[in-house]
Amino acid sequence: MIITVTLNPAIDVTYRLPRLTVGEVHRVTEVTTRLGGKGVNVARVLHQLGEPTHAVGLADERFAEALASELPSTFLPELEDVRRTVVVVADSTTSLWEPGRQAAPGADRRLLDLLEARITNATALTVSGSLAPGVPTDLPARIARLAAAAGVPVLLDLDDAALAAAVGTGAVLTPNEDEAARLLGHAPDDPVAAVAELAARHGGPVVLTRGRLGLIAYAGGACWEVRPPAGITGNPTGAGDAAAAGLARGLAHGRPWPEILRDAAALGAAAVAAPVAGEIDAETYASVLPDVRVGRVGRVDHEEA
Repeated sequence: MIITVTLNPAIDVTYRLPRLTVGEVHRVTEVTTRLGGKGVNVARVLHQLGEPTHAVGLADERFAEALASELPSTFLPELEDVRRTVVVVADSTTSLWEPGRQAAPGADRRLLDLLEARITNATALTVSGSLAPGVPTDLPARIARLAAAAGVPVLLDLDDAALAAAVGTGAVLTPNEDEAARLLGHAPDDPVAAVAELAARHGGPVVLTRGRLGLIAYAGGACWEVRPPAGITGNPTGAGDAAAAGLARGLAHGRPWPEILRDAAALGAAAVAAPVAGEIDAETYASVLPDVRVGRVGRVDHEEA
């Protein structure tokens, strides 16, 4: 059972239209609305892959009830309501994120109590995305320590203060290049050196997500570069969540890091080919997985795994 935690969920709205021009009126050709948030997207991908999963988090009553009807989940009604995100897919992809809604006092303690009751049945745990206003910035780090004490591997996909607070927990950290630069305090010229520096500060695995450029990871005592296949087009929203699902699945099954990273990159590519976040295109996943290249970098120069 892989537990995913979402502390600032969203109602995801995707508009599709031939083109987007600022200042003009557009007729939307297709609208998709679904319950989301980064951790919910991770759980959806895991569920599609047939992995036992349970999504946990903070929301309002309407969101919690609706999600429970379509996905194994327990969301505490601790938010005033749930924000919306709008993704416009045209000749390019444009995203509009509403601010999160205020969490009730003590929501963090009640969520920790819920996780403590469920953690004994977990094989991995993820915390993904931003924090709703009123949620303490160290809550993901506290969740990571709770899981680590139970012997459960943890993946944290965070930013800014929450990411900084998670350094030293030993969880797998998955910053993108901008997030890594803010955490380091400088823009790294060499992404491999940046990952090594972050891993040294953290004392645990770091997976740098680079979009179309793939992944660079320091894990298992080695530094790895992952090069996904080119030519996958579509909606990149949710690709990082699909990759996180692959990482969590690999951790849950105790797979070797090259295999974990290859699977994560293939799932990210397959998410780009799917119409909305929280899904993968199964045919794309099967076709690209053999073409994902994983190589050692650093002391061992591009030794293929």
